[in-house]
Amino acid sequence: MHDLAARLVRNRLCGEVTTPVGSCLGNCRRLVGGDEGYTFGLSDWHEASYDDAVAALEALGGGRLRDHPDHAPASIDPAGTLAGIRRHRDTLAGLVAAGGGRVLLATGHPVLLPHYGALGRALARAGRRLLRPLDGGRQFTTTPEGRPASIAYTDGVAALCHDGQVRHTHHAHYMEAMLVAVGGGPPDLVVADHGFAGAAVEGGIPTLSIADVNDPALPLAQARGRTDGVLLVDDGLPPHLFAPVTEAVLAWNAAGGPDT
Repeated sequence: MHDLAARLVRNRLCGEVTTPVGSCLGNCRRLVGGDEGYTFGLSDWHEASYDDAVAALEALGGGRLRDHPDHAPASIDPAGTLAGIRRHRDTLAGLVAAGGGRVLLATGHPVLLPHYGALGRALARAGRRLLRPLDGGRQFTTTPEGRPASIAYTDGVAALCHDGQVRHTHHAHYMEAMLVAVGGGPPDLVVADHGFAGAAVEGGIPTLSIADVNDPALPLAQARGRTDGVLLVDDGLPPHLFAPVTEAVLAWNAAGGPDT
């Protein structure tokens, strides 16, 4: 446990992170105000206060946010990140052990494509079916700015694509459309972030998600008992810095997994 936690802190995946406290608190206000860029397709904000949103982040490991000035760096408790990694690893191990299983992987954060891609390749090797709704690159929607958009897949991982590039997005309606397009019933598991994860949780689908400390919608959903799979970690770092998380989650076949 100590070695993995030390790597996570050294890479600033948890411990003191680059996100300022003001961003975390400001996004809590945006969430409870119903800003679609921060609700992630979840409805919990309708009955939540600003204090509820902040408390949900803190409970998941976001530190005592209001004890620090807005310009100070936020922190993520390494114990909380380790608990999230363990949950992701154990859920995937159970899926593999049970046999079968239809999985939908998606990201609104292109920097995380290598992480999800590694999971997708491992799941495919283990015989799990990776779903690809709305594959084919055709336009099916537009971005909030009105640009034509489609879903593109890399290593079985869905992401928003427009103007020939994979794009960052918080919005949920892309996953909502994908879930409508999935044949054979809902996925057995969604592994995602941002609005891709939020729409799945809102739909009652078992979901493993990644959330940064300034992404309060998913932590609020977990505080409300709607999901138990939120991994709180800095999600905006270069892929090579995120590698310890990927390695730890992938360790489901090791005897006992990593020491988390």
